[in-house]
Order: sequence, then structure tokens, then C-alpha cells
Amino acid sequence: MKRLAALLLVFGAIACANAQFSSLSCVATAVTALVRAEGITERLGDIVLTCAGGAPNGAVTTNLTLFFPVNVTNRLGAGDTLNASLTIDTGSGPVPAAPPTLATPSSLAFNGLRFTLSPAGAALLRISNLRAAVSQLSPSVSGQSVQVFLGSAGPSNITINNSQFTAGMTVTGLLAGSSTAGIVCTASPLPDTITMSNLFATRTRFASLRLTEGAASAFRTRGAGEDSGTRFLVRYAGFPAGARLFVPDVVAGSSAVAPTAGGDLGLPASGGRYAPDASGSLLLARVFNADVNGAGGTPTYMPGSPGSGTVSFDAASEVPLAGGAGLVVYEVVDANANIQESAQFPAFLGLGPTSGGPLIVATASVSFAPVSTVITASASAPVPRFAATAPPSDCTALGDCRAGYFPRLVVEATPPLEYTAVAGAGHQIRYVRVNNEAGGLMVWRVTVAYQTGSGWLRVDPTEGINSATVRVDALPEKLSPGIYRATLTIDAGPLAGSRTLPATLEVTPATPVVPTPAIESVTNAATFRAGPLVAGSLATVMGARLAGASVVVTFDGAPARLLYTSERQINLQVPPELGTKTVAQVIVTVNGIASTPYPVTLAPIAPGIFGVLNQDGTLNNATNPAPVGTILQIFATGLPSAQGAAITAKVHDRIITTPHYAGPAPGLSGVQQVNAAIPPDLPAMRSEVLVCAAVTSQQPVCSPPATIFLSR
Repeated sequence: MKRLAALLLVFGAIACANAQFSSLSCVATAVTALVRAEGITERLGDIVLTCAGGAPNGAVTTNLTLFFPVNVTNRLGAGDTLNASLTIDTGSGPVPAAPPTLATPSSLAFNGLRFTLSPAGAALLRISNLRAAVSQLSPSVSGQSVQVFLGSAGPSNITINNSQFTAGMTVTGLLAGSSTAGIVCTASPLPDTITMSNLFATRTRFASLRLTEGAASAFRTRGAGEDSGTRFLVRYAGFPAGARLFVPDVVAGSSAVAPTAGGDLGLPASGGRYAPDASGSLLLARVFNADVNGAGGTPTYMPGSPGSGTVSFDAASEVPLAGGAGLVVYEVVDANANIQESAQFPAFLGLGPTSGGPLIVATASVSFAPVSTVITASASAPVPRFAATAPPSDCTALGDCRAGYFPRLVVEATPPLEYTAVAGAGHQIRYVRVNNEAGGLMVWRVTVAYQTGSGWLRVDPTEGINSATVRVDALPEKLSPGIYRATLTIDAGPLAGSRTLPATLEVTPATPVVPTPAIESVTNAATFRAGPLVAGSLATVMGARLAGASVVVTFDGAPARLLYTSERQINLQVPPELGTKTVAQVIVTVNGIASTPYPVTLAPIAPGIFGVLNQDGTLNNATNPAPVGTILQIFATGLPSAQGAAITAKVHDRIITTPHYAGPAPGLSGVQQVNAAIPPDLPAMRSEVLVCAAVTSQQPVCSPPATIFLSR
């Protein structure tokens, strides 16, 4: 930014020095190109300067410099020249100018530019083939604009209107999906002759991978000045010794006559059929002899000319595996730029009988290719090239997230994983049922995270396929009296999902004791996070033996208003009379027996958000987003009630300094309501909201963010 500011000052000084000459006025516009957020060499839209008001047939001498928010990544030639182009049309057609040079990693310059204006004192300049490392903005975020600044300096006085403009808008280019979280490595036969039809007939085990455009034209054939079409690098890993892997040589996409498919993602099993036509349809060809980054090599197939007839595909070939890992590269050799397309293909596993042992699940990962870390202009790095970015799921774009061919995890634990035992007692048993309630192949694993103690749970089995019953034993025999907590996570991958189950073991002394209430934590009731509480706000006490015929909670002797009580949890309102105290001792008294005092800190402000409603009073969530421009109803606790408190909200990256309403939530003691308008220029997206407050001149204190969903 300092470099840009300095250059702008230079431009301004030169413009002032040339003020005595007649001024040529140019209006700059740009085509906003759709660029892939993962791309390093994305081509931006053309920039056009429409110039008028100069001297008839006047001579113009100037330097044009373009500044980008990311690095310029055009092909670099001799003398730091770039393969971007500038043409000048003064009435006789466009004439190319000398190529630009790389001024800084993020700017280029057309220096010594000379041309003669038309008899009307006009000219039309067009700058084309600008490439930029868009991935520097964020390779996983759509909707970011590529702002370009254009400056002029030189003997001729040129005024550029609209000197800053948007030349590109990012979109996540690659989405992906699979019917399973991995390839289960169990015995799988191979046919004598490897073809797609023979592999299907032999029932060779396979798993399909689906690749989908984030937007139409994200998958592209090879363009002028490029080394290849869009490529995909698929990496396989985790295969056991003796495994063999086969993939199709050509993949017909969703717009082909008959798409290639394994039959596990909603389409019938097929090697694929394709007919070239003028509109194009998605076709991927395997690239042999590509390097480990997906560059180089040659596609195995190139389509014929439009009208040359329908071609059927049946060929498959082996993916070389070394140490259980291998890779395959595909290139787009045909596509329809006007529709969003996808392609899917199976990977077939050949493996002899195994002798048991732990479950082996191989993995597949995909990204755009060639992948590269070269984010500057280069004479040799491939064009196009991409950041190594894992794609998000494509099921939302294709509308099949709930399709029956995807696995879906359901976990049942009845009764809950709550154990009580006397110190030294034997193990206790509970069961958890793991189910795949949909289709596909669901591979799951169980892990245990201990919050208290370790090793006191025994899980069997710890992994499996589809449905099974998991036995969970608590082992109290070597534990001292106390409460032990852990969390079981059953993870079936990003597609089927994961579930967590709390587990609690209460070990009591061998000799009877009077049950004394125990406080484990006192937190903000909205966030369940440790931290300061606010007088009059809502809080949650967690612990043990908290229920009884008589339950009282005091803060420094002041009784709290209780909203809910149970054996392990109490919800309450912090006594408002604590006022400006900064610390208090909390005591829970059950049936006349008091707990050990538990210290808490107090503060004037410590907000937390319970939830967010849309303007119509419905819950804001992924399936019920709030339209931009409407009101969000934010329910919180821990905001100050004192006069002069400034309460604000932040929606996405916008600070709402004047909410429509900020005060007590009607009918809800200890709860505040903040109504804030969503800025109407925000895009549809998943974002966050938080509330903040400040008293007098102090710095604002903000709540943890709460997730919101916006629509247009």
C-alpha cells in the first residue's frame, strides 16, 4: 500500500506539471470475468479506455501502469516483458502496442506508449490477456472482487475517469463428491481383460468420484497461450500390498450422450458415450506421463470435429501404485461454457483374499491441476496452474445432499452413556447402535476424548462398515472417587457426518458419605464458556448432586433466581444487586448441605448470543436464511442495562451502530434483544453475527460470533 500511495503521488505531480497541455479524457471500463478462486493464472476481463477530447491528430506519449491486489502471473519473457496485450484503435482498426513489462510483482507497465489521435481527437485502447494469482485473495472463498487500478504518467496530459474497477469476481471452481469416504480394501476380483464393461461384469469393487463446476465455464479446454486445459489431480493413498487400481481412460460428463458412471451416484453404470457438437459437452481424457503436480504429459484422447458421430468408451488402465499410493491426471478436452457440468468416474480395486486384521480404507483426494506454489510471473511455470485446495462438497450445487445413494449416519445410545459405580467395582456395559440409514458405503471410526482421567472406557469395535453395535464399557476399578467425563465421536466422513456422545462415570467412595453438591463450572448461559458474568444476566452452573427438595444458589450471600435445576445443571439469573462487584463466591445448597465456594469474576459487560431469529420470527438456519435488507432478531445475555451503554451489532463485516432496538427481551428476565438490519448489498452466504457493548469511553466488549445464513 505504501508503494501504491507513492506512485499515486508521482502520477498526481506529473499531471499537475502537464496541466498547461490540452487534456485527453479517457473513461476506463472492464469486463468482470468469472475467475476461479483456486487459480494462480486466472485471466481477468479486458480493460477498455475510451478516450476523447484530445487535439485532432494530436500525438500522445504516456506510460500506463496497472496495479493489482494480487501478483501478476502472465508468462514472463525477455526483458521482463509479459504476454498481456494492448491495442490502440484511432479509426483504422486496432493496432498492437509493445508488450508491457513487470514493474513490481503486482503491477505491470506499458512504458513509452506513443500514438496519434484520430481527426476527432479520440482513441480506443484495449488491454487483454491479463493474468493474476487470484488464489492469494483466498483459494476457498467465492465472491471476492479483483480490483484493478490504472494510472497514467508522461508528457501527455491524460485524465482517466473510473481509474479503479473490477476485472474479476472469484468463484470456487471445483466441487467434488463421492458415495463413500474411502475405498474399502477387501478381496475384490479382476477380469482377465481389463475393460469398463468387464470390470462391472466381474463385480470388481469400486468407489466413484464426482467433479462439478462451481459455476458454468469453470472447466475449460486449452486456450490460446495455455499449456493445457483445466486438469484434475487425483491422489490415491493407503492401499495394502498387492492392491491394483484401475480408472477409465476417457470420462464423458453430465452433458454427454451417456455420462460415464459407476452406478453408485444416481446414474446407471456406463463407460460413457459422447458426440462432438458445436455447443460442446464435458469430456475428460486421462493424461499419461504427467508429473507429480499434474503438469506435462499428453491426453490419451482428443475429440473429433462436430458432427463426426457418437463414440463409446470402454477402456480402463492401471494407476501405478508405490507404497500404496498413486495418482491420476485428467484434462478437460471438451466442455459447454454455458451450463454447469459435472463428471463422475469409478476407481476399481483388484485385491486377493486377505487374512483378517484391522480394516484398511484407502483414500482419494482431488484438486485442480497443475498444482503449484509459483505465484509470480514466470517464464516456465505452467499456465494454467492452481493452489492445492481441497474442494467443498458438490451436493448442494447439484441438489442431491439427501439423495439415497449417499450414506447417512444415525447413532443411538439407549440408555445414555452414564455410569455410576463404587470405587473398586467391576466394569459396566452400555451399547451404541451405529446405522447407515441411506445408501452408499459408510466407513466409520470411533474415538474417545477424555476430559477427566484417561483409559476408563473400552470400545469394541472401534471401526466398521455401514451398521453395527458398539459395546462401550466403563472401567471404574482403578479410579478414585469422583466424576469422570469423556466424549465418544463416531466419524463417518464429511458426507455421512459425525456424531458425539457424552460419557460420564461417577465413582463413589466405598463407604457411604453425605451427598455434597459439587460445582464444576459457572458459565455464561448462552455460550457455556468460562469467563466473567454480568449482574442480572443468565448463567449456568454445572456439577454433580445439584437437585433436591430445596435448592438455593447464592453469590456472596445474595440469592439467585433459579430457572432450571437438575442433578448436573442449574440455570439461573445472576443477582442484579451484585452491582459493580468484580468477584463473587458461588455456593449451591441442596437440602441444607452447601457446596465448596466457587469463585467467579464479574464484569459490566460479557455478552453471549442464545440464537438468531429472522424478521418473521422463524429460526435462522441453512434451510431458512434471512433475506438481505431484513431485520435479524438477536437474543443475548450479558449486555449492560445501564444508561449510556452503547450497544452495537456486527453482521458479517459490517458494524451496525444504531440497531432498530437494543434492550430487554419482552417477558424474558436476564435476556436482551438486539434488532439489526442486514446490509442490503451483502451476498447470499453463510456468515456470522455478534453483539457488542461499551460503557462511557471504554473499548467495546463483543460476544462470540453466532452463525447466520443470508439469502438474496
